[in-house]
Amino acid sequence: MAFRDLVNQDHAVMLLRSAARGDRVSHAYLFAGPPGVGRFDTAVAFAQLLNCERITEGDACGSCRTCTRIPQGQHPDVRIVDVDRGLLLDPADTTKTAIGIDQIRALRREVVYPPYEGRWKVYILVNADRMLAEAGNSLLKVLEEPPPRVVIILIAESTVPMLPTVVSRCQLVRFLLVPAPAIEEALVARYNVPKGKARFIAALAGGQLGKAITWVTSEDALQMRERTLELLQRLERADALDRLDAAEEMAKEKDALQDLLDIALFWYRDVLVWQESQDESLLINLDRKDTIAKLADEIPAQTLTARIDAVEEAKEAIRRNVHPRLALETLFLRLTPPPQPTRR
Repeated sequence: MAFRDLVNQDHAVMLLRSAARGDRVSHAYLFAGPPGVGRFDTAVAFAQLLNCERITEGDACGSCRTCTRIPQGQHPDVRIVDVDRGLLLDPADTTKTAIGIDQIRALRREVVYPPYEGRWKVYILVNADRMLAEAGNSLLKVLEEPPPRVVIILIAESTVPMLPTVVSRCQLVRFLLVPAPAIEEALVARYNVPKGKARFIAALAGGQLGKAITWVTSEDALQMRERTLELLQRLERADALDRLDAAEEMAKEKDALQDLLDIALFWYRDVLVWQESQDESLLINLDRKDTIAKLADEIPAQTLTARIDAVEEAKEAIRRNVHPRLALETLFLRLTPPPQPTRR
């Protein structure tokens, strides 16, 4: 993963490449922004650039021994702390949900030594906004007196939970959500995703490229989309009992409910958009254009608007911890078919 492989994070790339090229590398960086937009990949790409054996046009070559070992976690000078994945500097640490004091103590023991193989030692701390207070205070001592040839990269969704003294001693690099067209382009070019599906996945990702890649590489995720769209079409002919059964079945997908409701939201939005414009370039579910056009002829705009409102209200109810089955039963009973077809 070199800088050239990142998607739509030009500001971060320019800042880091300029620092490396001008020998103005900071001792600490704070990569702040939403998950799934490339923060970790950027940190790895920066570690590669700082240690690459054959830098090409201001970027790591991606193929030398150093560049191939860093993403694999096999380079002795690039260390990653990610509690969720079990990547620890001190394996004996019993803290399982956040970066604890033992990890920072291990870091402090290591940073006093010069790089073993490369030009720079790089420490990447994932979810730094979940760092315990005592760990943050211990890290502060390293940031106040940074050793030479050491870079510490903190990755956080927000700076709010972090110690202000830690934040103030890092160079802040902000990451933004990736526009849907950029995600769509990356999915088509890199993963050979058909344009219709790529557009849908890019919209569902909500600006998080990582989430889009998960959908592309997970057969279960794509099947979930197909099942949801088939369910929505069955509801056009279902009676009340069938709707309650469908709600019970979908409620079992607790971890994916917001995604499932987004699928429904995009579906009804597409039908309404086609009804108003008949412009396929505006469709999210481009691969279902024929079905969308058919429904646009059958369902009045007022009904579509009411369905969109109902889905939004169900999403909000689940966010407020309303029981998923109850929220879905209410939703599916509201998604009633129109009293009679309306032809354009």
